[in-house]
Amino acid sequence: MTHISDANIQPFCEDTTFFRNFAAVKRLFVCFLATLCVLSESLAQIDSLAIRQRETLKPVSWNANRAWHSFNLAVPVAAVGFALMPADHGIRDAVKDRWDNQGIDCRVDDYVQYLPVATQVAMVLGGMEGRSKNRWNALVADAMAAAMMAAVVNGMKYSIDRERPNGGSGSFPSGHTATAFMGATLLAHEYGHRSVWIPIAGYTVASGVGVMRILNNKHYVSDVFIGAAIGILTAELGYWASDAIFNNRKTYKAKGLRLHRICNTVYEN
Repeated sequence: MTHISDANIQPFCEDTTFFRNFAAVKRLFVCFLATLCVLSESLAQIDSLAIRQRETLKPVSWNANRAWHSFNLAVPVAAVGFALMPADHGIRDAVKDRWDNQGIDCRVDDYVQYLPVATQVAMVLGGMEGRSKNRWNALVADAMAAAMMAAVVNGMKYSIDRERPNGGSGSFPSGHTATAFMGATLLAHEYGHRSVWIPIAGYTVASGVGVMRILNNKHYVSDVFIGAAIGILTAELGYWASDAIFNNRKTYKAKGLRLHRICNTVYEN
């Protein structure tokens, strides 16, 4: 009879653990992204109906139209975050059980959070034509969005001071996720009309950052959803303010690509 030693079994066990953990990460990532897509696609139907009603009834002011686009995704995502609060500890415990009470301990999200906004800024400075009137229009929108995002996130962190899953402070909301989704929304705003894959890439990276914050045991799932909502909303408001400064009040209507347009693969030139 052939004897199987522990040395022969150990590599197989390690590989099995790796694939099991990888499958768990994939499921959590797909679930997070799918939730955003379901929310945004349902809002797309409401948005389309509202547009048809406005066209047949009466003109709507620029402010009212822009406000609708600014809030129609961020508010439902935030609502999902608050609704998931009762499940925070259960999800945290599942993550800790799978990774020996520590999470995956990977710091890649500390750097990847800046990738969407860095990509957008690089494209703007590189001279690629976007939806803004000029590069200053886009850069001012970036600066205003970043300032608003930092003010909201830090204000909530220090005033609420929720304990992190790993015992630290300032858990609510997730600043990494807010930064990533702010950048993804800025990228989609500026260059989403050029290719549908640009915002898909941006929001995929942002969703990955949110999932990593959970797996790293740094944030609860509600922290991540609220952070995503803050990032989306501040990016929208950043362009709102910048367009008002540069008197650029029309281009967003034709060229702004929202996340819900990705979900049903409809976008405008």
